[in-house]
Amino acid sequence: MFYHKSLIQQGWYIISVLLLDFTGAFSDPVRVTVKGFVGESAVFPCSIPDSEIQDKIEKFNVHWRDNEDKLVCDIIASNRTCTDQDPKYKFRVETFPDEYKKGNFSIKLNSLQKTDAREYICHITGPSQNHTITELHVEDGQHGRGNHRKPSSTMLFISFFLIAILMLS
Repeated sequence: MFYHKSLIQQGWYIISVLLLDFTGAFSDPVRVTVKGFVGESAVFPCSIPDSEIQDKIEKFNVHWRDNEDKLVCDIIASNRTCTDQDPKYKFRVETFPDEYKKGNFSIKLNSLQKTDAREYICHITGPSQNHTITELHVEDGQHGRGNHRKPSSTMLFISFFLIAILMLS
C-alpha cells in the first residue's frame, strides 16, 4: 500500500511539473543588474506586455521576494499588500499603481544600504507568467562620485587667494 501511495504522489508531481512547464511558469527568468548608491533609491523592473493585461488586471498577482525569500512586497489583484513585509523593507518600498494596467509591476527601494545588495525576485502569476531576477549592487557615495563633497566657501576663497598671490608674484 505504501508503494502504491508513493506512485500516486510521483504521478501528481510529474503532472504538476508538466502543467507548470506548459503554462510557461518554468520559462527562463529575465535577469537584470541595477546599480544604486547608499542613501539613494533603485528601481527594480518587472513587467509583462500590456496586451496580455487587457481587462484582466484582477487576475494577476505579483510577488517580490529577496534571495533569502523575505517578503519585499506583494501586488494582489492590483492592490499593494505589504502587511507581512520583512521589517528591513518596511516604509522603504514604493509601487507604481498607475502603471499596473500597462503591465508594469516595478518597485522602488528607497534609502539604500550596503546590506541591500543581493538578488530580488519578481514572480508574476495569472493568465500570463513572468519571472524577473534583479541583482542589486550598492556603492558608497552618490552617482559614482565616491564620498566627495562640494568644496566649502572657505576652501574656495583660500584657493582663489593663493592663485591671485601666484599671479601677482
